[in-house]
Amino acid sequence: MRSKLTLPVLFTSFALHGHANAIVNVEDLHTGSPKEGFSGNVLLSMAKYSGNVEKQDYSLGSRLQWHQNASTNYLILSGDYGEVETVKNTEKTFIHARHIQQFRPTIAAEAYIQQETNKFSRIDYRRLLGAGMRFTLFEEDNTGNAYLGLGAFYSTQKISSGEVDSGTDDQRRASSYLLLKYQATDNTVLASTTYYQPVLGDAGDFRALQEAAMRVRLSTRLSLVLSANIRYDSRPPVGVDKQDSTYKTALSVEF
Repeated sequence: MRSKLTLPVLFTSFALHGHANAIVNVEDLHTGSPKEGFSGNVLLSMAKYSGNVEKQDYSLGSRLQWHQNASTNYLILSGDYGEVETVKNTEKTFIHARHIQQFRPTIAAEAYIQQETNKFSRIDYRRLLGAGMRFTLFEEDNTGNAYLGLGAFYSTQKISSGEVDSGTDDQRRASSYLLLKYQATDNTVLASTTYYQPVLGDAGDFRALQEAAMRVRLSTRLSLVLSANIRYDSRPPVGVDKQDSTYKTALSVEF
C-alpha cells in the first residue's frame, strides 16, 4: 500500500515543476492488449503567464491506432510553440509511424519511420527509418507491463546554417529501450521509458532519453497526464546544450 501512495505523489511533484513545452506520452509505444479496430487520443496543453514575465506555451499531440489480430499500426503527431516577452523560444514538430507484428506471445517485430524538427536545437529536420525486435518481459493488465526493444535505424538530419557543423549528416545507430508500466490504482497508471541510441562503430556518440509519466483517469474518455522528459546528446550541434529537460501537465481525450 505504501508504494501505491508514494509513487504517484513523487511523479506529481516532479511533473508540476518547470515549463510545459513538449508532448510526452510514454504509453505511445503500445502496452498491454489494445482493443480491436481504430482508437486514439488527443493531448492538449496551454499555459499563459503575465506580470513580471509575459510567457505562453501551446502543445498539441495525437495518437491514432489500428489493431487487428496480431498486427498494430499507429501514428503519433505533436507540435509545440512557445513565446517569452513576445519572442519565440519553442518551435518543434514530431511525426512517428510504427508497425508491430506479434509472432509469439512474448516476441514481436517492429518497423518505424519518423521525422522531427526543432528550431532551437538547430534541427531543420531529422528523418529516420528503423526496425527491431520487441520482447515482453512481463505483462499483466491489472498490475503492469515490462518490454525490452532492440534494433537499429538509419537517420539523416539537416543542421541549420550559421555554424561550422551546418549541413546534412547521415548516421546508423543501434537502438534499445526499456518500457515499464505500473497500475498504481484503478484510475492511475505510472509509466517510464528509457532509450539508448549509440552510433554504430562509435559508442562515444550516443543519445539517451528518459520519459516518465503519470496518467490519472478523470472519466471514461478524459485523463490528466503529468510527464517529464530528459534528453541527452553526447555530441549535439554547436551552441546546443547536451541535456534538455521538459515537464508537462496535459489533458488527454480518448476515443
